[in-house]
Order: sequence, then structure tokens, then C-alpha cells
Amino acid sequence: MNDRYSRQILLDEVGEEGQKRLLKSTVAIVGCGGLGAIVASYLAGAGVGHLVLIDGDIPNISNVHRQILYSGHEKDSKSVVLKEKLAVLNPDVSVESFSDHLRKENINNVLTGVDLIMECTDDIMCKYLVNDFAAIEQIPLVYGAIYKYEGYVSSFMNSTEEDTHLRDIFPHPDETIPTCAEVGVLNTLAGIIALLQANEALKILIGIGDVLSGNLLTYDCLSNRQMIISIKKSWDQDLEEYFEASNYLPMDCSFVGELSIEGLMAQRDKFILVSVMSESEHQSIDDATFHNALLTRDADILKAADKPIVLYCKYGKSSKQLAANLINAGVDAELYSLEGGYQAFQKFKASN
Repeated sequence: MNDRYSRQILLDEVGEEGQKRLLKSTVAIVGCGGLGAIVASYLAGAGVGHLVLIDGDIPNISNVHRQILYSGHEKDSKSVVLKEKLAVLNPDVSVESFSDHLRKENINNVLTGVDLIMECTDDIMCKYLVNDFAAIEQIPLVYGAIYKYEGYVSSFMNSTEEDTHLRDIFPHPDETIPTCAEVGVLNTLAGIIALLQANEALKILIGIGDVLSGNLLTYDCLSNRQMIISIKKSWDQDLEEYFEASNYLPMDCSFVGELSIEGLMAQRDKFILVSVMSESEHQSIDDATFHNALLTRDADILKAADKPIVLYCKYGKSSKQLAANLINAGVDAELYSLEGGYQAFQKFKASN
């Protein structure tokens, strides 16, 4: 045992036996961005023996404010770049990179045999794919997510049928949740949540402390308020059957027509504008030119419309998905989604 881990071995709860457990462990890190790169760095520093890095994306300059190990000018995938950086950080650690996105077809080959999975992506469908696979294969999983100023962490031990997992908190993916690219995120939040994830991983691997199994930790970086919410076991479907029946792909909305804000405002009288936002969000719109019907209050408008209908939400994502659902359900109306949502109107208004 070399001096690299001496300060860690001094801890009574760790010692040489705990360090040996880390050195013998294999951890898969799904997503090597704002969360995953920090998680990987701390696990490598702690002496986790083998790391599997999974990410097919190339670093983007718009993300490096929180993905601080990248410059945004790299040509290789994040998993490859991160592997090179970890080799410098701790040459003792064996690191494997997988430059692809996890899919149902390849997840078994990539994750089978690991001791722990770190879910660090911002892809909602990938989160459910990894959650379901880990629960079925009984692989412990540490979950992390960030949204603007709020972060979430939990540990799903997956050792018994009574252990909670992601679907006990959120049974099905909500594809309307905007990503960091749409609503932004404070960079320090990514670091805080990543460290909490890494901390959970070390406790699980060494076998010390109280992990977040059965609980969801929430953190608000504006107020520094932290809560631990108890999770009740609620998912009662056969997860293996569900896994076989699911493709874990985003909803196909490609057939939905999108109307730009310029196109809408150039022919404003030719369209009926319908908000699909919540009532409180809808009430905050005080522009008479833009403020039209609220779908939840006036659902009959879809049947009575004598003009094409343009659905809108805050960012253009929820409205497009709802339009796809309505078209698939056979709604007899000419439907469009407003590209960029109400945010696009605000930018249009400010520049005109």
C-alpha cells in the first residue's frame, strides 16, 4: 500500500482493509460531463481500482463552465479525454473508456460485472435505462441530477425486491423537463452534487456510514437548504417485462410542424395561439398580443377551432410533445408547436 492513500488509511473506518476494497472495486460512470468527470476524479483519487467511463459526446464550449476538466476544443469524446486525465491523476487506477451512448442493445456488454454504477447523465431516457438494468441485475446505483439551482442524489442498492429505485420516485420519464441547455445551470451545483455522489460511492464500496438507500437528498444552492425525503416502495410492475417491452428512446415528435416566432407574428391573425403551460405560468404572460387560450381551461378549443392552432410552452419542448400526442390520438385540428416557446417571443419582443 503506497503513500498515495496514507491519509485515507489513517481513518479508522477505512484502514488498510477499506483501501483494499476500493482497489479491488470496478465502478462504471455513465456520463462524463459536469457530474461524471468530478465523480471519476474523486474515485480515482481515492484509489478505486478500475473505472469504466461511458460517454460518446465531444466536449462543447457551452458546457465547460461546469465541465471544468475540458476546454471545449477537444476532438475526442469526453470518455477518452477523461481517461487521459485520470491516468495523470492516478496511474495506479485502471481506466476503460467507452465512446458511445448507452442503449438497450449494448448496456449488457458495458455494465455487466461492475460493482457499482454512477448515473451522471442529463438524458432522461438514459437514466431510466440504467436504473432498470441495475435493478434487474442487482447492481448498486448512485443517482444524481441537477436542474438550474437544485440537485438530487440517491443510492439504489438493488439487493432485494424491497429496495427502492428511480421508478419509486418518478414512475415514468417526464420528457418535458428542460435540459441544462434550455434553462441553464449554476456551475457550482454540478460540483456539489458530484461530490455527494462520489461520497455515496465510497461509503458503499468500503461499507461505512449511512447511505441514501430509501431516501432522496435534495439540495438548493441558492438557500443552502438540504432535505432528505423518504422514498416509499410504489413500483409494482414486473421490471424485467417492462425492460423487454421498452426501447428507451425519446418520443418521436419529428412529424410535428414547428412555427417560428417570426412566422407567427407575421401572420398573427391566421392562427389560434394556445398555451399548454400551468395556469400560474400562463397568468404571468401580460402581453395581449401573445396571451391567448389556456388549454387546461378551454380544452374544447381543439374541436371548435376554425384556424390552425399553435401550441406553446416556455421553451418549445412540452408543446411539441403534446402536439405529437394529440395528433397520434386523432385530434381533428391543424396543430403546430411554437419553436422556442414563449421564451422566443420574449426575445422577439425585446429586439423589435
